[in-house]
Amino acid sequence: MSAIVAVIDDDRVTSAMLEKLFQEKGFMVVKAFDGDTGWRLVKEIKPGLVICDMLLPKIHGADLCQKIKQDPDLKDTKVVLITAVYKGATSRLDIKGIGADHLFEKPINTQELLSWVEKNVQIKKKNKVPPEAEKVPPINIEAVDIDDFMNQLRSMLTEDLEKKK
Repeated sequence: MSAIVAVIDDDRVTSAMLEKLFQEKGFMVVKAFDGDTGWRLVKEIKPGLVICDMLLPKIHGADLCQKIKQDPDLKDTKVVLITAVYKGATSRLDIKGIGADHLFEKPINTQELLSWVEKNVQIKKKNKVPPEAEKVPPINIEAVDIDDFMNQLRSMLTEDLEKKK
């Protein structure tokens, strides 16, 4: 899954707090402040994790969660709902019926949220070096023939451009 977290919440304080929290952990964060914009953002970006408030303008958080889970391209996206209104055991049972992966009550315990994400969301970090790249020996820049290198680069670019036609 993508190393992108989408935060969809009309509460700008909560949104900013979650953005900072996930950015500090190395994630790219995108935000929306209503359900309609959030839906368009999730469809376009395809984040690995969506954190969505239940009470949103335009599209309710529960409806947005269902749309995400019913979309074939997004069905594996983890969706965490957050709420200051819907509380208790009944709400926790209700979220399973709409496909949400978890529910956190506001104020959010950030340690619990991060712990849940670590255990339940398999997100590939963008900065990770693929194993095959680690086997490539470093280039001795002083031994490189720059003209030969530029010719190889031009050739590769030409091949790529031809494939795209």
